[in-house]
Amino acid sequence: MTPSPTLDATLRRSQLAVGSTLRALEDTMAQAPARPESTDPPPVAGSPSGLARRSSALVASERYRELGELGAGGMGVVTRVRDVDLLRDLAVKRLRPELRDDRRLLQQFLWEARVTAYLDHPNIIPLHDLALAGDDELYFTMKYVDGVALDEAIEQLRDESASRGELVEGLTLPRRLRLFLQLCRALEFAHARGVLHRDLKPGNIMLGEHGELLVMDWGLACALPGSAGHPLREAMPSAGSSELVSGTPLYMSPEQVLGVALDARSDVYTLGVILYELIALTRPITDVSSVHELQARITEGRHTALALAAPSVSSSLVAVVERAMALAPDERYASVRAMREDLEIALDGGTPSAEVVSLATRVGRFYGREHHPWLQKLTMGDIEALGAGAALFGAGIALVCVGVTRLGAIFIAVAWVVAMFVKIPWFRRVRADGE
Repeated sequence: MTPSPTLDATLRRSQLAVGSTLRALEDTMAQAPARPESTDPPPVAGSPSGLARRSSALVASERYRELGELGAGGMGVVTRVRDVDLLRDLAVKRLRPELRDDRRLLQQFLWEARVTAYLDHPNIIPLHDLALAGDDELYFTMKYVDGVALDEAIEQLRDESASRGELVEGLTLPRRLRLFLQLCRALEFAHARGVLHRDLKPGNIMLGEHGELLVMDWGLACALPGSAGHPLREAMPSAGSSELVSGTPLYMSPEQVLGVALDARSDVYTLGVILYELIALTRPITDVSSVHELQARITEGRHTALALAAPSVSSSLVAVVERAMALAPDERYASVRAMREDLEIALDGGTPSAEVVSLATRVGRFYGREHHPWLQKLTMGDIEALGAGAALFGAGIALVCVGVTRLGAIFIAVAWVVAMFVKIPWFRRVRADGE
């Protein structure tokens, strides 16, 4: 059989790529002018030699065909490309051209690639390759996610007049909560591997077209303190410190704002903020005029209560969010796993550990969950209203029996109106949960 010319060309390019090294990166980092010291990015230890060096022609015109820019940040640019060898679309991240001589940013870029590759989980963006182009341009390739960022989805849901795609249109509250459980599992895995994200936010979370959720942008990640961070420090000895003021202010924990040592409970707080936003479609803190005011409100624990932002939400969900967002780390969930398990209990109609309720309520929830799941959709306000309605109805019947017919009929009519006010929103919640 005669070999395919295309296959032969691919093999020749692969041999050229494997036969060279990343010596140029070492030279670049050694010769690059040192910028003022910054504690933001954790340094990267170890020689980067052994990674493939591609010719610029291979990257630019042979292996990858550029399809357009996906986004840009302060440090890098992400482009969509077509891998003509493997016939798939990828995302390529590069440093901005004007930053390629900054040794610190080169280290941070390499760190981001290595940490992302270190975290192999279904809900964490997979990284495929890290290499140098012929002009000493460092880049890495990762999965291209055909979907929407979570912040964009929330904004579209918030704005009733906004046009929505099929993916966003179907994001009812139950479905948003199920997506949040995927997010929790990704962070659980990262913490088990000794990694603290530090920059978790809806803008760093992608929703794929097939219902998958992927956590992106691990550039500010660092090792968890103590034995929890041992796996990461063992894999990458200079894993960095968590005592750094880095992140996005709106989603930073109080201790992150203060610049003190962080542990897994800092990410738990951020998860609480994201869960709040998924439920209420608004942020816990709004109407601030400056970053300083925002930071002050975070460190003082002054945010709009979820029960006020979303009055119809169950008290169990409110309790989970409030514990996750507690001002003192000791009052939060000790781990992401504990938070996820409590949320799952709430979604199953039980009573999470974060909620303080009477024994009668616990028994009622258990009975409803096991025998009549539709009873779970009754909120405490519904139950109180039904109790008042029942009292009015009983009084009305008693009045009719003693001959005060007109007043009794009024009481019965009011009781019926109260029941309707409870029944209509309850019925809507039951239907929404079934979607």
